[in-house]
Amino acid sequence: MKPYYRYVIETLLFLTYAAFGVSWIAVTPLVGDLQAEFGINSAQLGLLNTLVAVAKVVAPILTGLLAIRIGLKKAILLGSLCICFAALAPFSPNFGWFLASRFMFGIGGAMVVTLLGPMTMQWFNAKERPLINAFNNVAVNTGITITLFATVPLASLLGWRHTLLVYGLISVALCVAWAVLGREHAAETGGNAAATATNKANVTYGDVWRMPETWIIALGFAGPLALYLAFNTWLPRHYMEAFGMTKAAASQFTGLFNLVGIPTAIAAGLLTQKLGVRRPFIIGAGFLMVASAFGMILFRHPALIMLSAVGLGIALFAYVAPLFTIPMELPGATPQHVSLMMGTVFSIAYVFSSLSPVVAGFLRDLTGSFLPGLGTWAFFSLALAAAGMLLPETGPGAKREAAKTEGGTGSLNPANATT
Repeated sequence: MKPYYRYVIETLLFLTYAAFGVSWIAVTPLVGDLQAEFGINSAQLGLLNTLVAVAKVVAPILTGLLAIRIGLKKAILLGSLCICFAALAPFSPNFGWFLASRFMFGIGGAMVVTLLGPMTMQWFNAKERPLINAFNNVAVNTGITITLFATVPLASLLGWRHTLLVYGLISVALCVAWAVLGREHAAETGGNAAATATNKANVTYGDVWRMPETWIIALGFAGPLALYLAFNTWLPRHYMEAFGMTKAAASQFTGLFNLVGIPTAIAAGLLTQKLGVRRPFIIGAGFLMVASAFGMILFRHPALIMLSAVGLGIALFAYVAPLFTIPMELPGATPQHVSLMMGTVFSIAYVFSSLSPVVAGFLRDLTGSFLPGLGTWAFFSLALAAAGMLLPETGPGAKREAAKTEGGTGSLNPANATT
């Protein structure tokens, strides 16, 4: 297959997950319309995004096994079909049906995001992966940024139902495109050929569950993800209630940290690739995240909110390429290992993060303010910095230094790799 085709695959995967992001957070600017339509309270509104997160608790574990059995292309196609439930949600006769469509939609997103890493290992070499991981990990945020800026004006023209329908039809078109153009790479590029051949048939969840990196990455990812879901769900309402902002202005402040994050992730991917280190990006982002998050919910002056949003955008996206490149660089890792590892990481992370919108909504109903709930998840984001301190440095820069000082060592078994 021609070398350029890897960019066709990457474009389709990026757009599929970006379109998922558009439909995922489109309900946030529309919460008032949905509340009026279905007659629900704040905690119930939190279920709109929580059910998507709950779907991502269950689906990744099953996706890792499914990908090994039926292949990456078919597993991604099945995930894309589930994402297409976004086009059915606007026709829901009641809130229960709306939630059911959101759950199926969430399963699809979970399947696709779980398999981005294995597809990257198949199609791109080790030097290219940090940058590709950066693009993959801002795909959903690209969609979220678009929806936070576009949904309010679009809904004013089309109404909330037709707006959600337009977004869902984009996913339908991309699903058809993947069915026609999606491919797997015959020669997997992760690790050496012998390791790939040996591990493909034998890899199990037991292998990746014995790796401490699996659990460290999962808990580290849970902190930012819980913060991200809580803020994208409730921050606009916090600004409207506490600071008297308009719906459009509140959504734009929330959209700002998503917008800042996109170039940040790409720049971090380039720097990760150039400098050959991973841990400094993860640790630094963790400490910047908690400070910026508290700034966004406590400051009232627009300039200070904007400054905090920029800091939060940098923190939320600078760590993604380093964190998700580490599993691919562990000794002996193959796309099969990464499929199961990412299934575990996303499932564990979403156990925690699925609680964040509901907890924040519940505390709002209990206290009359979103501040306690949003503050809780801002503090929890420190888990990222802790993970960065505990993870091994797998970058080539560190390996070169180790080779100079120790003369180099052999590869570890992936079942207990700790570099």
